[in-house]
Amino acid sequence: MKCKSTGHHVSEIDITDNIISGRGGLLFILRYLEKCKIFNLLSSTIGVIGNGKSKPVGFMLRQIIAKMIDGTSSSIVEYDRLKQDEGYAAVLELSKEDMVSSHMVKRFFTKFRGMKHRIYRKVLHKLFVWRLWIEKPFLIVLDLDTMLMDNDDAKKREGVDVGYKKKLCFQPIQTTWNGVVVDALFRRGSAHSNHGDDVKHITKTVVDLIRLEYSQNVPIIVTMDSGFLDQKNFRYFEEELKIGYVCYGKLYDSVKEDVKKIDSGTFKVYDNGKKKKNKTLWEYCEFESKLKSWKKPRRTIFTRPLEEKGQLLLEFARPESVIYTNIGMDEEMTKQLIDTGNKSFLGADKIVQLAHSRGTSELTNRSLKDFMTREQLPFKRFGMNGAYYYVLLISHFLVECYKRDVTHDVLPVSSYATAFRRKLIDFAAKIVKSGCKIKIKVTRAIWDINKICQLWQRCNNPIPIHL
Repeated sequence: MKCKSTGHHVSEIDITDNIISGRGGLLFILRYLEKCKIFNLLSSTIGVIGNGKSKPVGFMLRQIIAKMIDGTSSSIVEYDRLKQDEGYAAVLELSKEDMVSSHMVKRFFTKFRGMKHRIYRKVLHKLFVWRLWIEKPFLIVLDLDTMLMDNDDAKKREGVDVGYKKKLCFQPIQTTWNGVVVDALFRRGSAHSNHGDDVKHITKTVVDLIRLEYSQNVPIIVTMDSGFLDQKNFRYFEEELKIGYVCYGKLYDSVKEDVKKIDSGTFKVYDNGKKKKNKTLWEYCEFESKLKSWKKPRRTIFTRPLEEKGQLLLEFARPESVIYTNIGMDEEMTKQLIDTGNKSFLGADKIVQLAHSRGTSELTNRSLKDFMTREQLPFKRFGMNGAYYYVLLISHFLVECYKRDVTHDVLPVSSYATAFRRKLIDFAAKIVKSGCKIKIKVTRAIWDINKICQLWQRCNNPIPIHL
């Protein structure tokens, strides 16, 4: 059967002199970043690198961050292709001559060999304080975790070791809050959760930042998995930092014996509060327990699921877990929770909820890896890859802020980078020069669906970062 002609068949191809880009959304997010003064922050924090003849730090990082947000390719060679794209340059509000090359980018990251890359942590800290003052939380829940970055198939990289999944990797330790990484230590792949003093260092840095720059009295709780189960960590949190912690433990025989002594009739039920198809019921009990090496007992909560997605679980199919915490046993922490209206967090059910919320916190790693497009880092030197990793963290942080401040009613804030890019970055735009003005034009469909007018107003009026 022949298809009837509609009169819309393409019969000829040609070249246009119009300036067109398929990354129209980059203009909006870069305008937002400029109004937030992030490039001023980067320049003032990192300062002049090299002999002073190279391009300014803010100028270089503006294009590097734009490319990371774009996410089309993680290859450094891609900069050479973009340098020839007049439409891409126009969206970045640059001329083709101002676009950086791959060699310029490599030379830029060469300046961060050794441990110089950690200067970028100061930028993350400033961004964290900026968001704290915008959101003004009465309780700060931090999550501590490591993230394995699989470089198994990459060429030999300095610092790449075999990690816990038998993969050649880097394994940074990260502190996350509200869906973003607020501090991190870039580390070798063999660096496990409790490697050296990394836990104490990274936690103290973030807690001191909160106490000095935000509030002396806001309650701080750190959640962790069983990889961080160590009395040294607990004592440091209790005695030095004066913060709460919720840590998954291991089901040692001594803990199992303590559970057997408890009357099953005293177990309570915790409901995750979700709809029926995702509803899960747990039963739990609490007591004090002390592992052999510990100097004092700690509050312990034993949990096991009763019902999952509306289906009852047989006894042998119930995965058991144990949670250790100092919440409710520390007088100063208890007073902080009561004074700030968080008294409910003293209850065992809230502690179980905090432990289970680690699943949401771990989605930050998933979101970050989706944003990175690939886990393999581009350079051979450890310090260069460290700097690249921190710029990725900063870029991801800024995109999450953009979603909250500008595009929250266009796309869900919880959307991953792939969905964000396809809807809010990858749309066609025509750049028109008329007289002394430069205009960007999009189709009526994009104008309406993406609420372009509202986005433009919001990205031009964000709350700036305090330098």
